[in-house]
Amino acid sequence: MDLKQLIKDRRSIAAYKEDAVSADLMKELLDVAVWVPNHKMTEPWRFVFVTDETKKKLAEINRDIAKEKAKNASEEELEQIGEIGYQKIMSVPFIIFVINQVNPIEKLIEEDYASASCLIQNFSLLAWEKGLSVFWKTGKLAFCEETADLIRLQDNERVIGLLQVGYPAKDQSPVMRIPATDRITELS
Repeated sequence: MDLKQLIKDRRSIAAYKEDAVSADLMKELLDVAVWVPNHKMTEPWRFVFVTDETKKKLAEINRDIAKEKAKNASEEELEQIGEIGYQKIMSVPFIIFVINQVNPIEKLIEEDYASASCLIQNFSLLAWEKGLSVFWKTGKLAFCEETADLIRLQDNERVIGLLQVGYPAKDQSPVMRIPATDRITELS
């Protein structure tokens, strides 16, 4: 598949088949994904693979978050909502946290974030080429204190995103984009 088509075809699908995703494949794709523009070559990122018992603990955190959001629900509804939150994480074949070291030079914090975002896009495209979907999450689960403790986030680090990776269980139609040509301003 050519790059242009790969970019247009890639989807973020959060419903996965039960097929396992290889940690070795994830490492291989990340090794290529890091080839991004990175001002000052800070390469601030590291990756945390969440599996087994840690995944169960992350699912428990997500259960609590789901229940927290449903404040006015009955006790029975809260249990159901919590279980849905738990299963949302347990059904994900592979979870990766992308973490950046926070640069002491304020100007570079945003540039490092941009580089990590490029890395995630590269990773998503490489994964899609292998038949995998990557769903980049930036909600409360990715940033709460309990998750930070679980993934051993250091004081000088920040989570860029939680990546859910798996073989998609369904197809998803493309969402049309506004052509860039509709948003170009030419100044002479």
